[in-house]
Amino acid sequence: MIRILPTLFDRYVIKILCIATIVTALSLTLIILLTQSIRYLELVISSDASPTYFLIMIAYAIPKFLEAIMPLSFAIGAIYTAHRLKSDREIIIMSAAGNAVPSFGRGFIIFTVIMMCLQFLLSGWLSPLSVEKLQQTRADVKSHYATLMFREGVFNTIGSGMTAFVEQRSGLNELKNLLIHDEKGSLNNGKKTTILAKRGIINLGEETQQLLIYDGTQYQQDVTGGQISRLDFDQYTLDIPTQETAITNRWLEPDERTFDELFVKRNSSAADLKNRDEFLAEINRRISTPFLYASFMALILIYMFLGTWNRRNQNAPLIKSALAVVIIQALYVIFYNEARDIFWMNTALYIVVLTPFFYGVVRIIHYSKA
Repeated sequence: MIRILPTLFDRYVIKILCIATIVTALSLTLIILLTQSIRYLELVISSDASPTYFLIMIAYAIPKFLEAIMPLSFAIGAIYTAHRLKSDREIIIMSAAGNAVPSFGRGFIIFTVIMMCLQFLLSGWLSPLSVEKLQQTRADVKSHYATLMFREGVFNTIGSGMTAFVEQRSGLNELKNLLIHDEKGSLNNGKKTTILAKRGIINLGEETQQLLIYDGTQYQQDVTGGQISRLDFDQYTLDIPTQETAITNRWLEPDERTFDELFVKRNSSAADLKNRDEFLAEINRRISTPFLYASFMALILIYMFLGTWNRRNQNAPLIKSALAVVIIQALYVIFYNEARDIFWMNTALYIVVLTPFFYGVVRIIHYSKA
């Protein structure tokens, strides 16, 4: 009779696997964050945005990092657990009690199924949603914070045909000695406009961005007649162009779409139809990635638990398991990159992840019957 509920030993194994996998995943995530977070920090600092935006972008980036490192973290945790059980003689005791690999390896199998489900949920929905939010947040920082457009000592483009020069910045939103030139006449009915002012303040609202200009002079040139008019003013309000339309209409990359959004239909946009191969490669990647866990676990079980235990050569199974994981992971990444351009390479993804799994299953069944 096949036992479904985990035994005490199974729960013990799952506990070790869970702790080892989590510790490894957190360690790798922190290492990646240390390298990748510099870009987000530079963006926040250059735009004078709130530090909250930096924390938000870091939080949105974590699911994508986890999606990439979880299979490897799982493999490291499984190898560590198997080696610990073997070096502590616990597997020898279980084998002496008449238990075969499918019996004392049930904890590994249960944990593998759990991780496969989590991986499919992570890569199918959680990671794409977080990547989309991350891109929106980055674009929001770039477009909403007009301070990116007003760097001192350089000519800044603040809109179509509009250029601004700021001699000095004071504080977060205050500008001193600025020049604004409107080449296309967006400010005054087609007339070229140049504004010189001693002081300006950037006013950021929920939906609008304005520049309040004080103590300045406005020059306008009539394009047809060439006449130039001058206007001195104490205060002038200039609406700063935003990129919100570009953000909302931005084409979503395959890794920004949930699993159900990757299926291209006949009425899809031209851009989606053009990139159909990338969508198919992404679909197959998200389906096949969870099976990496099964392949890793099958090979780890046969290398670590099958055969006789040799005290003098106990590191050999460890090295074989690690090499197998590295080779499978490397081949999987290579075939996925090729599948984005070559359609039939999608089949190779399933060959890479399923062949080791079936090989491991056959070896375990054959050993159990022997």
